[in-house]
Amino acid sequence: MSTVPDPRVHIDLDGTDIGQAIDLFQDGYNGNTFAAERSDRPFFYRHTAIGDAAMTLRTTRFDGHVTGEIAPAEEYVVSWLTEGRGHFDVGRLDAQLDLGQPMVFTTDRPFVFDFIDVKQNLVHFDRATLDGIVAAQRGTAVQAVHLDHTVPPSDASIRAWRNTIALVSRTVRDEASSPLLHAELTRLAAVALLGMFPPARTTVTAVLESAKNAHLRTAIEYIHANAHLPITTTSIAAAAGISIRALQEGFQRHLDMTPNTFLRGVRLDRAHQDLTTTGPGQVATIARRWGFGNLGRFAKAYGERFGESPSTTLEATPRQSTLPG
Repeated sequence: MSTVPDPRVHIDLDGTDIGQAIDLFQDGYNGNTFAAERSDRPFFYRHTAIGDAAMTLRTTRFDGHVTGEIAPAEEYVVSWLTEGRGHFDVGRLDAQLDLGQPMVFTTDRPFVFDFIDVKQNLVHFDRATLDGIVAAQRGTAVQAVHLDHTVPPSDASIRAWRNTIALVSRTVRDEASSPLLHAELTRLAAVALLGMFPPARTTVTAVLESAKNAHLRTAIEYIHANAHLPITTTSIAAAAGISIRALQEGFQRHLDMTPNTFLRGVRLDRAHQDLTTTGPGQVATIARRWGFGNLGRFAKAYGERFGESPSTTLEATPRQSTLPG
């Protein structure tokens, strides 16, 4: 009589061998050129994971100084430090990580990290699973989701994420919980993730990946990283190292829109996501946060993009219950 394999993931590894730690984390995170040295602490590492193929909740501890490069994989990963310090995307869009502040791994290119004496929590989502959830939200197929790690998530979206993960963690650890319940928890956690890091609606097409369009790709990355600031076509062109005319021609040729139209779309997407994770009476605040000073024009542009008014989105937003973190 054959047995059905248990689809659940349950890993708990630790040790004091720095070489074993490097092998473990490099293999587990699609990494290369990982290097480590001891810090003032006695060296120790630990790695735990629980969940299934669609989503796993993980914790890592590394008492030492570790650096390396991580390449995109068939998953999306969100992480937050609970101890230690580190830099993310070193040499490109270098960011100091604050304790408790979620960040998402880049999804379209490798990135470099630099951590010292860290403990962190992570949630890994299967790429196909999360892509399918985004497709269901939009009502259309998506090739790949781009999660913008450069934009700090709102306080409301972080609260929603923490409440959701608290519920997910308690339930996933219950061995009696069913696969159907796990699937629903994965969906809930994915929606909370997308609330913190809204996926871009316009993706960089294959032609933009060619070397000759590097300036345009830089412009798009700059827009996603600075959409919350009062940037202009002039500043976008300067960041990309091209003239305003070349910038406008590139956007028109490859995206069939102007840079300002693209920027407005990014801001509307961010406003839409904020409206799905906040409380009542916040339309004006969110509009101003994303550069819309005129509420009438914001409502008109929002309705054209999403087929409903900002207040309708806000009214449909479920209120988060307060759960222990």
